[in-house]
Amino acid sequence: MLAFVVSRLVQAMAVMLAVSFLCFALFNFVGDPVNNMVGQEASPADREEMRRALGLEDSVAVQFARFLGNAVQGNFGKSYRLARPVSDLIVERMPATLELVAVAALLALFMGIPLGVLTALRRGSLGSGAVMTFSLAGVAMPTFVIGILLIYVFSVECKNWAPAIGLPGSWCFPSFGRGETVKFGWWSSGLVTAAGLKAIVLPAFTL
Repeated sequence: MLAFVVSRLVQAMAVMLAVSFLCFALFNFVGDPVNNMVGQEASPADREEMRRALGLEDSVAVQFARFLGNAVQGNFGKSYRLARPVSDLIVERMPATLELVAVAALLALFMGIPLGVLTALRRGSLGSGAVMTFSLAGVAMPTFVIGILLIYVFSVECKNWAPAIGLPGSWCFPSFGRGETVKFGWWSSGLVTAAGLKAIVLPAFTL
């Protein structure tokens, strides 16, 4: 059993390294990050100096090895778009990410388990078929497509159909953001406010 777990962990690490390297290599074909970090008035000499400072003149393999070495020490470099340390951005966005994952997991448990039991007990029924069809559609569709559809129906078009069925326009869900948040030390939570709870519904249901 231990050997099986170890082998699976090694395989997982190998896959993660391969995917990381592939993404790292493909990033070199999506444009020059220096263009996002300097203004249009920057001279070619300034651009070259920036490239040298970021180590972009090295080969992809050398850049990736340097990234791994720094990542092991907790240094993930700077965001090319925001020009801020990536570790700071991760900490800053960690509360929103963990809250979204937690709410999505709770939704999956409280919806998935009862519906799974219902499907097993009433196999072949119309309700069981509907649940299976809905589940397969959800698994087959990319997450971003589901998210866009939910935004379109419950954020954009909601302003038209909600009043038609007697619901106020304020019933519609926001299409972005976390709503109102409350600070608890370094942690910011949207789960303790009505606007924050409303804002997390569509993203959590999408996941």
